[in-house]
This record gives sequence, C-alpha cells and structure tokens, in this order.
Amino acid sequence: MRTYPIPFNEEARVRSVHAVPGMQEANDKVFDAICDATRKILGCPVAHISVVEEETQWYKSVVGIELERMPKNNSFCTHTIMSGEPMVIPDLSKDPRFAKHPMVVEGGPGARFYAGVPLILSSGQRFGSLCGLDFVPHDAPAEEQMAVLEDLGRAVVAALEGVPPTPVDRSEDPSVQSTFITLVGHELRTPLSVLLGSIKLLEATAQRGVNTSLISSASKSAAHLTELVEKVIQFSNAATGELRLNEQTCDLNSLLEDTADLVLPGQDGTLKTISMEENRFVAPILLDPNQIKIALHALALNAINHGGAEITVGSRQDAEGNVELLVTDNGQLDESVELSALYEPFFVGGDIQNRDTRGGLGLGLPLTRKLVELHGGEFEVEKSDDYTRAVIRLPAWRLEAA
Repeated sequence: MRTYPIPFNEEARVRSVHAVPGMQEANDKVFDAICDATRKILGCPVAHISVVEEETQWYKSVVGIELERMPKNNSFCTHTIMSGEPMVIPDLSKDPRFAKHPMVVEGGPGARFYAGVPLILSSGQRFGSLCGLDFVPHDAPAEEQMAVLEDLGRAVVAALEGVPPTPVDRSEDPSVQSTFITLVGHELRTPLSVLLGSIKLLEATAQRGVNTSLISSASKSAAHLTELVEKVIQFSNAATGELRLNEQTCDLNSLLEDTADLVLPGQDGTLKTISMEENRFVAPILLDPNQIKIALHALALNAINHGGAEITVGSRQDAEGNVELLVTDNGQLDESVELSALYEPFFVGGDIQNRDTRGGLGLGLPLTRKLVELHGGEFEVEKSDDYTRAVIRLPAWRLEAA
C-alpha cells in the first residue's frame, strides 16, 4: 500500500509543475545557496528543494547528501504539499504517519527530524517543498526560524518563475474548475438525492400510513446536506481545485451506522435497506468524517440503485493492519464494466455506468477514489459470481494517530 496521500487536484497540480520554465533538473547556484541557508537556520546537515511529480520526487537542489530521483513512497514532501502550512516533525520515528517509512526504519538512512515549507506557485498550486533533514531528533524550530524558512521558500518560487526568456503563464487552468465542479457537485447531489427520493416515496405511500424509516432518512440527509455545504465552502478552493481534510478522531461504528440508515427504492421501485455486518472491526480512527461519509454514501447509493437486493456495510483489518470499509451487495457486474477505468487519474461517466439489473457502478466511484486517496488510502472494487464489493482501504497509521 502507498504511504502518501494524493491531493484532490493532483492532475491540475502536476500540469502546473510541468508548465514552469525554470523547473529543470539542475543544481543552479542560487538554489544551492538557499538550501545552504536552510541548513544553517535549522541546524541540519541536509537541505533540499524537492519537486513532486506524478510518481516520483526529484530535487532542484540538494546539499549535505547525495539524493537521486525517488518514488513518492520514499518522500516526506508529498505530505508537505497537502496544505499551505509548514510541516515540522521533531522525531519521525514517533509520528504514526512515518514510523514505518522506508527513510525512517532500520536499514534505511535513519531520518529523524524534518522541517519543510510548501513551495507555492503564483497560480496557487504547490509543486514541492524547501526542507531541512537530520538523522537525530530536534526540538521544534522557533517561529522566527520558520518565518525565515517561508521567506526562503518564496525566494525559490520567485527564482523559478522569473527564468527568462519565457514568462510564466498565470492564466487559469479551465479544467481545474470543471473537474472540481463536477466532483463537488456530485458531493452535494448525493445527500440531496436521498432527501428527494425519501420525500417522493413518502408522498406515494402517504395513504398507507407513516414510514418512519423514510422520514428518518430524509431528515438525516437534509442535515447532512446543510453541514456538507458549509464544509465544502470552508475546506475547498475552486480556483486551484483543492479540497482539504478536516481530520478528527471518529468512531468507525458510527460512520457505518450512518450509511446503514439509508432507506431508498432501487431503480425497480423496491424499497431497499442496508444491514451492518456482525463481525465488523470497530476502533477510533483519524479521518475527515464528512468526506468518508460522502464516499460511503456514494457507494451505498450505487448499490441501492444498481445492485442486488441484499446490501451490507462492514469493516475489517487487512494483514498489514490497514482498515477496510466495505459496501457489499449480492449483484453482479455486467461484463462491459471496465474496472481499470477506476484507477485512471480522473474518470467520470462512460462505460463505468454500465450495469445490468443484478448490479452496477456509477459516478460516485471516481469521487470516492479521490476522497480516499486524499486520506492516503486506496479504493478498489471486487467482483465474483456471488457479490460486488467496494473497498475503501485506509492506512494503519490512522488508527495509531487516533
């Protein structure tokens, strides 16, 4: 399993990296000087300017050690670019995110202290970091030290974007907004579809008495929609296509119960309910509950609309201690469904919507994948002759961090 999260706007971010004229692999003297200043400010033997691309990280400058291009699994800076704030880890071996990191564990270089600032282009996209690294723990740097480090980071960006003769194109990337609107728009429609579906079914069955399950589902969906709108506004940036996590310690059981409360008719008009698996794994976990609820609801709605008659939600741990959230139905995928499309950089619509009356997939899956990757996790769909199962896999460190 990967050890790093993926920004919600990763495709647009990588395009911005490739568009910077000064982003060639070369140790220019000005960048070496900035790295040397970083070492002195932080009292570290190593400093570097990283550039984070699709699958790898490389260095515009490195002082104090020799580093080659490396996979993102070996990178700390992939975590630094997840926000616009500095990332300081006094002892990497004591941080749940990095305790098992290949750069930290025995047999690796034995990294311990890390302090870095994200490098932010004029477009607002983050392409890498300026950081210091040591092989012994440090106390957290003083505010004045970090303020100087941020100034040096801005100097790196200014030097890169000011490289002649081609000026930086600061025009907006139109695909950023369209992708963001498509995915976040689906976020907002998911609870709304639950609300409207419940109300319509209540109207249709009004003569036969009150259906308390539908009323409860509609009420919870309305409350969820209100909360979701507020969170999307607070933790998103349409200009850069970014969606940030609002992490907090949550109870797995309550997340599953929230999904199991959904009661809606499928495409054939039959009312469907969701049951909880009995032997589920339950523990506190650090995550963004709103985003994981969105992901689980999207999967549940796919199962309700296109899946089999029996739907369950559950959780388990895999052999490596990672947490898996499961939405399973007893439907079967149509042969025309291309599961490989789920793992492309971005996918909406197309053949992935094909599913016969026994089971199917829809728009919520690309969104779910991006939300899960934002948590540093993985998403996949399993199929057999007896069931279709959507799996959200979250890294084990999220249990330790809770």
